[in-house]
Amino acid sequence: QPGCCGPKPDSGMKRRTPPGRSTGSQSKRPKPQNDDFFIESESSGDEAEAEGGVEDVEEIDPFANETADERRVRIAKEYLSKIEGLPDELSDNEGVVDGDATKNLGPVALRLHREALKLKGKLKRAVAEKIGDKKVEQFVVKRLRGHRLPVTCVALGVEGRVAYSGSKDGSIIQWDLASGKKLHVIKNKRTPPKRKKKKKQFKKAAAESKNNSKAGTLGHAGAVLALAVSTDGKILASGGLDKSIIVWDTSNFEILHTLVGHRDSISGLAFRVSTHTLYSGSTDRSVMCWDAKRGVYMESLYGHQSEIMSIDGLLQDRAVTCGADKTCRLWKIPEQTQLLFKGARETLDCVRFLDEDRWVTACQDGSVALWGRQKKKALFRRDRAHGGKWVTSVGACVFTDLVASGSSDGYLRLWQVDGNNKLEQLHEIPILGFINAICISRNGKFLVLGVAQEHRMGRWERIPKARNGIHIVYLEDPESAHCEEQKKQNGIH
Repeated sequence: QPGCCGPKPDSGMKRRTPPGRSTGSQSKRPKPQNDDFFIESESSGDEAEAEGGVEDVEEIDPFANETADERRVRIAKEYLSKIEGLPDELSDNEGVVDGDATKNLGPVALRLHREALKLKGKLKRAVAEKIGDKKVEQFVVKRLRGHRLPVTCVALGVEGRVAYSGSKDGSIIQWDLASGKKLHVIKNKRTPPKRKKKKKQFKKAAAESKNNSKAGTLGHAGAVLALAVSTDGKILASGGLDKSIIVWDTSNFEILHTLVGHRDSISGLAFRVSTHTLYSGSTDRSVMCWDAKRGVYMESLYGHQSEIMSIDGLLQDRAVTCGADKTCRLWKIPEQTQLLFKGARETLDCVRFLDEDRWVTACQDGSVALWGRQKKKALFRRDRAHGGKWVTSVGACVFTDLVASGSSDGYLRLWQVDGNNKLEQLHEIPILGFINAICISRNGKFLVLGVAQEHRMGRWERIPKARNGIHIVYLEDPESAHCEEQKKQNGIH
């Protein structure tokens, strides 16, 4: 009608569709141009809920408005409350040597201080004094036999319940230390002889080679001289006279990679702690770095003037080697530099890290020496450590004061590193034969030895009465030693 202010019916304006209904071809409600024009009914939410649509309710975050500083304080309090209830008697802090700066620290602060030192590789524990108070008769020695020829090397699994041994016969055996049983045997690659003069010998060798190939994956073609296990226990590396390094998967003992690059025998292998970086030393005088998990060559280092006899690694990206040139060398891998340490009178046969700054060596002149990064000569040398006999092996319980050495004089000797960096003898444990390798458990409660009738690198001397195999020397009760290692493996600290 004239005078009406409302729009005319034929003005082309579309009718508003009620909430909850669809216009057919247009599924979404058109957005209004004017907010005042479109007024949604208060009952539209109830109608939508009645049709089955439930409106989502947003969860309220109680820490949404906290600042960065408040968040750090809250996380720190949660962490402190978590570690306060954890027992400390099963952790690696037993026998920890604390400095004067920790006297006024509370239990939580002391524990945090120890964890920080542990990450830096500077946490030291005193275990030798407790062992020194015992008598030799209290130590239990278990002998395990399985290799046909002399044992040349041993490696201890990360959980302390499994050990590996290599031999001149080319075989590798995985041992269950608690039961003394063989868990797995990797046989060597034996090929039939080419000459066919004696048919019986040829047929026997051919049948043995065929049976070995059916039994499982074959290993090295010659003697195994070096073994190393990664920190997580998933990878085993082996090397020997065939100039190759084989990387094994310890779950099924399938070959992951075969690393080829050295021009002579592999004399030493070592993993960097908590990584899969593998260091290898060879009689070709070179050190090589590998990524064992991917099977990738990384770099080579040169410096030794004669054969490298042994190599070891620890937390930092460094390796220590010794060799027939009567020197020790500390390699800084990222910088590709080396520190030279002289003073040995004869060939250095074995080297092991004691901590990040010190290591011990075994020498052919019969001495055991302690070396430090801050001095170019030995910090201390114990001459005639085994009565003048050639010292064939040495072992160290890392970040402690316990060292062990072996020879062919019939004794395993335990040493304590005192505060003045001197080696004091604790015990002589009778072991008949050449002690070619020594591994000490991380809790210092047992040792695994590779014992043989002759030296691992030759046959200059032979002890016929000795038996080829591994020896487990328990410095404490055997059951408690393995139980504690198993608890640490399961994460009980």
